[in-house]
Amino acid sequence: MTVTLGSFTCNLLTVQPFGYEGEARTGLTARSFQISGLVTPAQWQLLLSSYDAWRNTRITDQDTLLSGTVGTTIALTANANGVSINSLACWFTEPPTGEQTGAYISASVTLVDAAQALQVLLREQEKNRQSTESNLPSFGSWYIVTGTPDKIVPSLGVGETAAATIVLTADPVTYQDGPTLGLTTTGAHVIQGPLTATKIRRIEGTTSSASWAVIQTWYEEVVAAIPAVNSWFPISPPTATAEIIISGGAKSTRYTVSFDLALVK
Repeated sequence: MTVTLGSFTCNLLTVQPFGYEGEARTGLTARSFQISGLVTPAQWQLLLSSYDAWRNTRITDQDTLLSGTVGTTIALTANANGVSINSLACWFTEPPTGEQTGAYISASVTLVDAAQALQVLLREQEKNRQSTESNLPSFGSWYIVTGTPDKIVPSLGVGETAAATIVLTADPVTYQDGPTLGLTTTGAHVIQGPLTATKIRRIEGTTSSASWAVIQTWYEEVVAAIPAVNSWFPISPPTATAEIIISGGAKSTRYTVSFDLALVK
């Protein structure tokens, strides 16, 4: 049984190296490798230097869940009991440990298949997001309808197609410009302002990168023209924040957008 890890090589393994880590019931597992064996002081130094080189670069990598990539890895080649891998990209999960045994050192280190471990991390992130979102109330969607000019509506009509869709994450209904209470010199209340209010829809929701581009173009075009009565007109510019999400195993960018609309009288 032999193993090569970076510049380190050992052929005196004391345990078979192949195994798995994770939750098998849901398939959230990755191949793991327990490398244990007797090594000379020179081999021990090579093992430590291989780990240090990986560690010193790995610690500077971007957050794995943000990058969605394996980042820094170390190549592992192992052959034992008829099972073999060749130059497999791995992460260390346990640093090297060693115990002096006469002239040799009983060394041990644990690694994991980096690609499979990343797959598990991303799938766990996706399941956690889906679980959280499934417990949220539904507030519907708003759509920018393809037309001349494009318009924004809470539902699509017959024959209409959506150039952008915003899935709401908050109740949009609110009002402004309503009457207010004032006080007379005697302390009695008096109504100030017209006895009406402007209907406002505070749009807060998620959309795709393509839809966000449509929203920006729509805003620039719609504010350049006089709005029609009973149309929804933006009274605040759209803003957005972006995050990387995993859906169906695929990575994408999700935008959380917000802006206000007023129903023109």
